[in-house]
Amino acid sequence: MTDAEHTSGFRILLLMLGSIAIISGLMLRLYYLQVIKADSMKDRSKPQRTYYLSLPPTRGMLLDRNWRTLAANAKQTGNYIVMLDKKRSKNVSETVRNVGAILNLEETEMERHITALTQPDVKARDLKRNVSEEMKTRLIEADIPGIVLRDQPGRFYPEGRLACHLIGFTGKDNKGWAGLEYVLDDKLEVAERVILAEKDQSRRMLADEDLTTLMNQRVDVVLTIDSYIQYVVERELQKVWEECEAEDANAVVLHAKTGEILAMATVPNYDPNTYQDSPLEARKNRLLAETFEPGSILKPFTIIAALDKKKDVVTPNTIFDCENGSYYFAGNTIRDDIHRFGKLSVRDILVRSSNIGTVKIAQTLGNNADDYKNQAAYLYDYLRRFGFKDKQSGDPNTTELPYEHSGILPPPNKWHKSRIGAVPFGQAIATNTMILAGAYAAVANRGLYVSPHAIKGYRDVDGIFYPREQAPPVRIVSQSVIEQVVDMMVAVTEDPEGTGTRVRIPGFHIAGKTGTAQKAINGEYVKGKRVASFAGFFPAENPQFVIIVVVDEPRKKKYGAEVAGPTWKTIAEELIAYWGITPTYPSDPMLAAKTPRAEGKRNERERKTDAASHIALQLFGVNGAMQIPSQWHRSHSPDIMPNLLGRTLREAYVELAINGLYAQFVGNGKVVMQEIAAGTELKNRQHVGVIHCEPILTDSGVTETFTLLAKN
Repeated sequence: MTDAEHTSGFRILLLMLGSIAIISGLMLRLYYLQVIKADSMKDRSKPQRTYYLSLPPTRGMLLDRNWRTLAANAKQTGNYIVMLDKKRSKNVSETVRNVGAILNLEETEMERHITALTQPDVKARDLKRNVSEEMKTRLIEADIPGIVLRDQPGRFYPEGRLACHLIGFTGKDNKGWAGLEYVLDDKLEVAERVILAEKDQSRRMLADEDLTTLMNQRVDVVLTIDSYIQYVVERELQKVWEECEAEDANAVVLHAKTGEILAMATVPNYDPNTYQDSPLEARKNRLLAETFEPGSILKPFTIIAALDKKKDVVTPNTIFDCENGSYYFAGNTIRDDIHRFGKLSVRDILVRSSNIGTVKIAQTLGNNADDYKNQAAYLYDYLRRFGFKDKQSGDPNTTELPYEHSGILPPPNKWHKSRIGAVPFGQAIATNTMILAGAYAAVANRGLYVSPHAIKGYRDVDGIFYPREQAPPVRIVSQSVIEQVVDMMVAVTEDPEGTGTRVRIPGFHIAGKTGTAQKAINGEYVKGKRVASFAGFFPAENPQFVIIVVVDEPRKKKYGAEVAGPTWKTIAEELIAYWGITPTYPSDPMLAAKTPRAEGKRNERERKTDAASHIALQLFGVNGAMQIPSQWHRSHSPDIMPNLLGRTLREAYVELAINGLYAQFVGNGKVVMQEIAAGTELKNRQHVGVIHCEPILTDSGVTETFTLLAKN
């Protein structure tokens, strides 16, 4: 080996050893930094890669019973929050004052912020909310260290006016100010939190899974109302309010068995998205906040008291002298408003709505006709059982909603004798529509009182539903007594002499009562001012729905039957169609007289016309709110059983109704079996047996071929 080669080899060896030494040194250094000094290095880099983030209060959503969103979160356009991150500010006091000069903060407000930020446990603080776009621009231009701008959280009501008085609204601070937004403020809102968040080199927040979960921690509240039923009620109230030129109108729909509020509405109303643009009167929930003398819709409860307390004295057939329409009692003359009656049974007193007869029934509650103290005590007791109360009694609200005016029902020791001549037929007592709904639900449930309620349960961030525990039903009156009164209330709508015949729906027994009450202002009845109402439930044999309609001061028309009755009927017809309720009174003469099959044979073309289809539907309680797809119109022999398999209960019901048929439906959901096979010759029969349905969990209940009319 030459000297040159030897020298070259030596240099290569040195280079290799040097490289190894350098690499080893780097590896040792990295080990030192990444392992031995890891905690120290993390602490040193923390100010560069993290910052304090103030998570704004988030609110849970309000949903209807089908999880349709009624109140959701949204950014407030042009509204921002200014926050000071103390870690990024060189001088907290100077930063606060610089910001204060731009935002026009008061000196006391700035001092309060400075004092709070000097506390060691305070890492960040909001200096100002509801900051405008203009102020935001000025702050950005000022480029003050430590200042963070973020969007102001807000509330959005996608259905606008729908259920506005129930839902309420939030203010600019996103706090509930009215309705359930106010009542559930603590449950809906997750408190504001300050957390240490990581950011990338572009100063953008790095949101990992834990942080995302933290920012979305909330509980959604599922309500009992159904958006479509609510829409129908509001639509019909708007109509009667405008047509009768009334002061206002309100209505409640309860699920009779559970007390769930399916709809509650008042007109005039407002849009909670722009609540500040509406007058205070429009925002008032008159249904709860205002009371009225119920008038004749209170009479069933007087009769219940007498039938229950004086079983040996009063029966539905007991005769009372109604004095030919004029009865002098305790210094006052009691009159029957329209007709004058002689002797009437208890049944006919309710059917024909005799004030005098009802007072005489109440007088049986005492030991004798002049024993008004016992009469007052017993009548008061029964009215209290059904939920009627006095504003000074300290009773809890009827529902979860705020601002309820409980009414006027003084204790019996404050009753004068003249009150016995007024309270039995709904004067000298005041209540609200929701209390009446609860009372009528107790009658519908045959003496079991269930509390009306608007909250069905809660849904967590994982979509798991937790039903809210409700108070169990309470027996307040014997079932046998209630059955007698229900029969009388059915006669109110079916007897030719009844005051409620306008609400008759072919195929259904309806139990109800009309009401027309004089309106008292400052303790005096005002001539020409009335409150018209109709209260009832159906089907009377097995009630599903309780509906109360109240119209205040109608200027055109005046009686409950002609003002509130048609509105009540339309709402009931919509419920029948929407809920898929089949007739429970198939032998109803009105059905037998008017259904297409009873009218005799029609040719194929006549049966296919839309007009004939809608007439058939109307006879089964459908008022035309549904568009009937052309493919449902019978395209084969009118005596052939259609194929209902796979249709929803509602679709099957309408398909049968179109063709003058009816069936006994068992279950809910979609049809899985029909007693009479498709294609079977019917041979002029109307009842087509039993149709079995089973629920489909993913089925909304309305398919693409079943179209409800869109909102106007």
